[in-house]
Amino acid sequence: MEYLIGGTISRAIACNGYTMYICRKQDLEQFSYRNLIIIAGTGRNSGKTTLSCMLINRFSSPDLVAIKISPHFHKPGRGLVNWHIDDKFNIYRETSRTGNKDSSRMLESGAGEVYYIQAYDENVKEAFGLLIRSIPENKPVLCESPSLGKYINPGVLFITDNREVKNKKDMSLMLRKPDRVFNDIPAVDDIDKLIFSGSRWIFFR
Repeated sequence: MEYLIGGTISRAIACNGYTMYICRKQDLEQFSYRNLIIIAGTGRNSGKTTLSCMLINRFSSPDLVAIKISPHFHKPGRGLVNWHIDDKFNIYRETSRTGNKDSSRMLESGAGEVYYIQAYDENVKEAFGLLIRSIPENKPVLCESPSLGKYINPGVLFITDNREVKNKKDMSLMLRKPDRVFNDIPAVDDIDKLIFSGSRWIFFR
């Protein structure tokens, strides 16, 4: 598996079967995952889960892994099975296709596996890193999170927004510019510009 850290490659090292490309970038070392698409929203009801489920339905496959990350800690609902629990973050695997949980909607939409992460902002990178190491690099991964893009550079980044959102999050903190900002439900033509090929997400603008 290959990880790209930061900007310009300076050297490559092998570590426990992984190839890590060490790159130079002032005051910053971050991971890049080409098989990852991040759906970030400017706030609640921005449409991020609607977009996530549309994309999952479009790319429905046993290989598709969907992840929902939330900073809110609460008792897991029916269908959530413990995958990793500690004092910093919790990771659950979703097994229920019914109910109103976002993770259940993702599974019902056609994802092969769905995981739900509870983590505060400062622990998001570690929680995601733990989970992604268990997922083969050739599998497509979709993650709905407003904060992961501040620490992880995905293959594609979409942001959802609308006029109904109050107290909007600062999207300028993302490591990269979004490939597309959706201010409304995307049209079929928009989704058709996204493909997964060669173990990576590609969006044709």
